[in-house]
Amino acid sequence: MKSISYLFSLVWRFWLLCAFILVFFIFLPPLFFFTAIMKNNKNVNHVSKYWSKFALLFSGIFWKVRFKEKLNPKQTYIFCANHTSSLDIPLIKAIIPLPLLYIGKKELVKIPVFGYFYKHNSVIVDRKNLKDSYQAFLKAGEKLEQGLNICIFPEGGIPKKSIFLKKFKNGAFKLSLEKNISIVPITIADVKYKFPQEYYKGFPGIIRVTVHKPIKPNSIKEKSIKNLNSSVYNTIFEELTRYENK
Repeated sequence: MKSISYLFSLVWRFWLLCAFILVFFIFLPPLFFFTAIMKNNKNVNHVSKYWSKFALLFSGIFWKVRFKEKLNPKQTYIFCANHTSSLDIPLIKAIIPLPLLYIGKKELVKIPVFGYFYKHNSVIVDRKNLKDSYQAFLKAGEKLEQGLNICIFPEGGIPKKSIFLKKFKNGAFKLSLEKNISIVPITIADVKYKFPQEYYKGFPGIIRVTVHKPIKPNSIKEKSIKNLNSSVYNTIFEELTRYENK
C-alpha cells in the first residue's frame, strides 16, 4: 500500500508542477505587459493573484480561510505568516484581497522566465549579506510608503519538519515600529502534511488558514521589537496548536 501511496504522491506533485507552469504561461502576456512596459506592481499583483488561484485549484488545492477582522483596503499592512512549504506563497497571494509584495530570497531569481518577474515584483534579499539585508529593509519601507503591503515569512525560510514553529527574525517587527504599520499574523495549517518536504509524499485537499486581527505597534505594552515579535509569534503558535488538536 505504501508503494501505491508514494506513486500517487509523485504523480500528483508532478501534475501540480505542470499546472503551475501551464497557468503561468497563460498569464505570461499580461504579466510581461505590467512588469516590463507599465512597471506597475499593483497590476502585476492583481494578475498573479488569479494565476495563483487557478494554479492551486487546477492542482486540487483548496482553502478555507477565517478572517478575524476585515482588512481595510485604505490601510497598509505587513503580513507575517508561518512558513511550511513553497505552496505558502501562491496561497497567501490567492487569499489576501490586497496588493502585496514578498520579501524573498535571491535564489529564486535564477529560475528561468519566472525569475525575471520575481525580481521586478518582490523585495529580494540575500540573508547571508548584512549590507544586502539592510538595503532590502530600506526598499521594503519605500514600497510600504507607496501603498503596497509587504509579506514576510519571519522564520527566515522553511524549517525542518520536526520544528513546530521556528524562532522569528526581527526584520518585520523593526519595520513595523519604524513605519508605524500594523502587522497581520497569518496561520497556515495542513500544508506541512499535504505538501511535505519529501518528494514522494503529498496529496490534494483543503488547507485551513487564519488571518488574524492586525496588531498595531502602539498597542504593545512596553513597545519594543522583542515584544512585538513575541506577540505575533504567540498568536500564530496558539492558532497552530489549536489546528493540530482539532
